[in-house]
Order: sequence, then structure tokens, then C-alpha cells
Amino acid sequence: MSKPKSTKTKKAAVSTVKTKPVKSIKTNGKHPQEPSTAMKAGLAAVAAMPPTPPKETKLSLIIKLLSRPEGATIDDMVAVTGWQKHTLRAALSHALVKKRGYQIVSDKPQGGQRLYKIVEPV
Repeated sequence: MSKPKSTKTKKAAVSTVKTKPVKSIKTNGKHPQEPSTAMKAGLAAVAAMPPTPPKETKLSLIIKLLSRPEGATIDDMVAVTGWQKHTLRAALSHALVKKRGYQIVSDKPQGGQRLYKIVEPV
């Protein structure tokens, strides 16, 4: 046995949304773009604050090491950053030379470790 189908049709629900009127901004007779006295005092306090030092990243530490007159070895850079050797070599060639335009030279003294230095542009 099958149920007889309902003959009632569904009516669409009509919603009535009441909107509130927009309140106007009170300016107390001043121009709306002029900051208040408290705002001016806050801006002056922020302007008087000392600037924050730039964030020291691992790449900036590598640049400091390479800028020294004696340069740096891979082991020096590993100790500072905690990166693996192949990651440091990639950072030297890609991030510093290709992206930032540094000129890096390497030198291997007789029986010593390879030293890397940033060459100052002429």
C-alpha cells in the first residue's frame, strides 16, 4: 500500500526584517576628521617612543659572520644558525647571492677549512 500524496502546497516563508535607522556621528561642532585632544596626546606619545631595533634573523647573523675581515667557515655558520651544511650552502647561493645581490668569495687555505667572505662592492 502506498500513502496518498498530500495536496497541500508549501508556502515560501516571508521574512520581515526591520532595519534600524543609521545614527549620525556627533562631532560637537568640530570637523569630523580632526582628532580629539586625547587622540593628539596618544599620537604624540607614540611619536616620542624610541624605535624598535630590527628583528635579528638567521640570515642577518650569517651576513654579520661573512662581513667580518676573517670571514666564516661552514662550521661557524652551523653553530650560529643550527642549520645543516647543505642548507647553509643553499642559503649562501640562493638567498644571499641571487636574491639579495651579495658577492661572496670562498678561499681554502693550504690544509685548512674553506672560508667564505662577503666582498665589498667597488
